Amino acid sequence: MTIVRSYVFVHLPEGPVPAGLLTMTDEPRNQFATFAYGRRYLERPDRIPVDPVALPLHDAGTSRTFRTEEGFAVFGGIRDAAPDGWGQYLMYKAMGDRLPSEIDLILASGEHRVGALAFGPTPERPERITPWGDGPAPGEEFTLAELAEAAERAQHVDELDENLRALLAAGSSLGGARPKAATQIGDRPWIAKFQKRGDSFPECRVELATMQLASECGLNVPALDFRCVLDRDIYLIERFDRVPHGNWLERRPFASGLTMLGAHESEVSSYSYADLAGAIRQHGTQVRADLHELFRRMVFNILVTNDDDHLRNHGFLFDGTGWRLSPLYDVVPKPQVGLERRLVLGVGPEGRNATIGNALAGAAVFDLGPEEASAMTEELRVMVAARWQPLFEEAGLSPADRGRFATCFRLAIEDG
Repeated sequence: MTIVRSYVFVHLPEGPVPAGLLTMTDEPRNQFATFAYGRRYLERPDRIPVDPVALPLHDAGTSRTFRTEEGFAVFGGIRDAAPDGWGQYLMYKAMGDRLPSEIDLILASGEHRVGALAFGPTPERPERITPWGDGPAPGEEFTLAELAEAAERAQHVDELDENLRALLAAGSSLGGARPKAATQIGDRPWIAKFQKRGDSFPECRVELATMQLASECGLNVPALDFRCVLDRDIYLIERFDRVPHGNWLERRPFASGLTMLGAHESEVSSYSYADLAGAIRQHGTQVRADLHELFRRMVFNILVTNDDDHLRNHGFLFDGTGWRLSPLYDVVPKPQVGLERRLVLGVGPEGRNATIGNALAGAAVFDLGPEEASAMTEELRVMVAARWQPLFEEAGLSPADRGRFATCFRLAIEDG
């Protein structure tokens, strides 16, 4: 049995503040965690919950220790600060013959992790603890060319060498499945996504064009950019959980849809957009605006055949008093041969069936009447039908690739 304790910090304007003590227990057949807020943190007027659902704030005069529910190795809000996909892949490569545990993933991820949490062995300051023995390299910055080369090489080696530590520090703390790294352009923090070994189409260009299409459809999309460095495609999206303020960088608290619903990763297909709407109603500060935004995102996913709409790809940001939908991210169409479409999350009364009729039948959950929902959907359909091809062409997709992706937009085109 392994027991590891770590202080959890929350980045506030004055810097990282210790919020409480996390204890993670790894038994042969069971993993669980406990957490207790510190009294001084609970007395702060600017306190923020580490997890708005599983770890709610409580009165400073009350002593309380939270424990994860059965089947959860760690609390959702803390899990959001740990890497998955690509970050886990890098850590696996760094650790040689040992698999990283949930504890490793949390403690070894660096300052580029999403949201406002940090970790450390003492309450003095956050500190990165890595199983492979090296810590962060403060102040070290790398060009996009260096990061792109490192991302490519990392996919062709069995174990990361010292020259790939740059990518480990910049990319291991980020979620998602694709190669990526944190970077900076001017004074703004960005996330760079790179080509993946074995890609069957230029996915960086496809994501750029699709996100530009979402922006033209009126969805809340961060700033986007694209670079081609040393013949390598790099898709760039500005970080929405970081806000520069002159000499300090605000880190905005983030929670995934997974956390807001208290859901387990293995159960995501049993949830729906209506469940996310319920989280907005319970925790939101701009409820009606975010319900409408969520409905539009659901319809957009149907119209572009984005079936990677799982709960980790829906996010929330703390705005000082409550939670709002984060800007959109990770939307990529998927060419399909069959006519039927299904999303990961439930759409309406017909479950996960990705049809406009199913979406409209459940529109009342999003505070929309039938006429308003129909008008909103038709506006999206017209824009998607008219603009997807020009945007894919501008992004550099070949005629053959545009032909392959035409199947993704069949609903938008055929309903016109």
